[in-house]
Amino acid sequence: MRTLFLITLLSASTLWAQPDSVHTRQPWGQPEKAALASALLPGAGQIANKQLWKAPIAWGIIAGSGYYFYQNFSSYRRLSTAIDYRLDGDPLTVDEFEGQFTVNQLFSLQNDYRRRRDYAFLGVGAGYLFQVLDAYAAGHLVDFDVSPSLSGRFRPAFGPNATFGANLTLVWH
Repeated sequence: MRTLFLITLLSASTLWAQPDSVHTRQPWGQPEKAALASALLPGAGQIANKQLWKAPIAWGIIAGSGYYFYQNFSSYRRLSTAIDYRLDGDPLTVDEFEGQFTVNQLFSLQNDYRRRRDYAFLGVGAGYLFQVLDAYAAGHLVDFDVSPSLSGRFRPAFGPNATFGANLTLVWH
């Protein structure tokens, strides 16, 4: 029994060895190419995956959040300039919000636009990252077979001691 165990142990050591293919460099596959293309030019990974309808969606998400960032940043700068004019002590400098808002209201509005600007910046980054991840995930599915060769069968099953159950068999060719 001990001899059988040693023979099994020694013969199984070849199963633990790593194959030579681990040391060879694998070429880039479709997912990596699509992700790189999408990282360099937004929407290019979707085009590389032949999903042309997704590219305008990626462009729209990035452009929309970029425009929202630009609008909030412009308003933030206008309010900063108005606050600087109000607090410089020169009565000759008049800001565009004179008579509309007090200094405290200007500070409150500035903080609101700063928060919106920061969220819009996160939106641009999230949209960019989302389209890169979408290109990478879709790159895995480019060669996925979607032929209708899947069949299924559902039938009752009986086990030992007269237990009742169900058996679902899925077969694809």
